[in-house]
Amino acid sequence: MNILDLIKDFKEKKIINTQIKPNAVCDYLKEKLEVKDYLPFADKRELCANVLNACNTKDESGFVKVDSVSRYIVFTISMISAYTNLEFSSGDEEFDSLDEYDMLCQNKLLNPILEVIGDEYATCNNLLNMMMDDIIANNNTIEAMLGNALGKVIDSIDGLIDTLADKVDELNLDLSQIDIDKYKGLLDLLPKK
Repeated sequence: MNILDLIKDFKEKKIINTQIKPNAVCDYLKEKLEVKDYLPFADKRELCANVLNACNTKDESGFVKVDSVSRYIVFTISMISAYTNLEFSSGDEEFDSLDEYDMLCQNKLLNPILEVIGDEYATCNNLLNMMMDDIIANNNTIEAMLGNALGKVIDSIDGLIDTLADKVDELNLDLSQIDIDKYKGLLDLLPKK
């Protein structure tokens, strides 16, 4: 269902919560929308991974930077899209997803929609937070930074050793004939620190 159509219908029917019908808006949404009461865990995990991929960036040192506001907006839109038949614009239309998010907020429909989704929103939000904690722990701690730097040093040393080995091979030196004991005295001539 198109978000603009939902808002238009909602306004035309003048749905409001009252003392007599305190859940009128949620009841309307339950009738109007197709709402899934459960998504398989793998789908939840994929949804959260997509949110984090859209909102996190890595700098050149491997440090992860988080845009928390985008994370909230993208997560909320993703949850509504995954759990209901509401369709957000793809960006090619007159309105984009953020405009439609704002329209839901302006018409006081966002929180009731999330309420209709129920506990699944909190479950997915917990999963999102756990996955974010893992990303931070795996990338932004001193241990992770040192491990990343050490890995780069090891890769550089491996590259240097390979290059030196190739150069020695190019020289075609036969080192088996060299008497090492003759050259030990040269080391004693070098200045010592």
